Amino acid sequence: MTAAVVIRPGALGIDVVADASGRTRTASLRQRYPQRVTMPLYCDPEHPGAATLCVQSPSGGAFSDDDLYTTVRCGAGAHLHLTTQAATQVFAGDGPGARHHISFAVHDGAILQYYPGTVIPHTDSHFTQRIDIAVEKGGVYLGWEAVAAGRIAHGERYGYSGYDSALVVSVDGRIVARDRQLIRPQAGSDATALIDGDYVATFLAVAPGRPVPALLDRIRSALNDADGVDGGASGLPRDAGVFVRLTAHRAPDLQRTRQQLFDAARAALVPKASAR
Repeated sequence: MTAAVVIRPGALGIDVVADASGRTRTASLRQRYPQRVTMPLYCDPEHPGAATLCVQSPSGGAFSDDDLYTTVRCGAGAHLHLTTQAATQVFAGDGPGARHHISFAVHDGAILQYYPGTVIPHTDSHFTQRIDIAVEKGGVYLGWEAVAAGRIAHGERYGYSGYDSALVVSVDGRIVARDRQLIRPQAGSDATALIDGDYVATFLAVAPGRPVPALLDRIRSALNDADGVDGGASGLPRDAGVFVRLTAHRAPDLQRTRQQLFDAARAALVPKASAR
């Protein structure tokens, strides 16, 4: 299983491996404007060998003619936290809309935790995203994505043209799950009534070969204890992991629930360094 590192305008390619001491390091990094990434940070006290990379955009957001590609490969034994500098502002314009294709490959024994900032579409903007997640048995992927109703503080709620986000999950080269969110407020649908909140988010835990019932119980318990959100959790096909979809009215509730879900999944799937 490979995720080829690409280099083209708007491309970011990251290849991380574990060294002889178990510390995750960057083996290959290729980046083109407007995507940039920080040097690895080691700030997880429970997993001192885990690397944190923060994706930054000097352009300030995603524009209507942006065509972005992000490719990440986690080699056996690597442990990567991948996040973004801030929320992704999606600007309107004359182009086809901002597009982002993300490809993750997580090898046996590797852990990838992906938690970008919330996507905030401006009025009349359009954003399309596809996330391909390939995990080998023995690997762990924890991922999050969230989209806002718009620039709420500016009085913009569901004024954007469209938000189209799809994900495909494969295990050992075989597709096990697909999901797609297509929100088109300007197409005549009542997005407010459909979503019942200013934020909609997805949490995904892919851990083939791990006991799914225990993981699902932990995540459902965390979701039940979360305040200010509504959602549900279910198992992925072929016992590949757990899928969560939720809505929230307030950003603090959304971020707190994200932390609770990641904590629950980590407790089940990511042992502390001293216990490994």
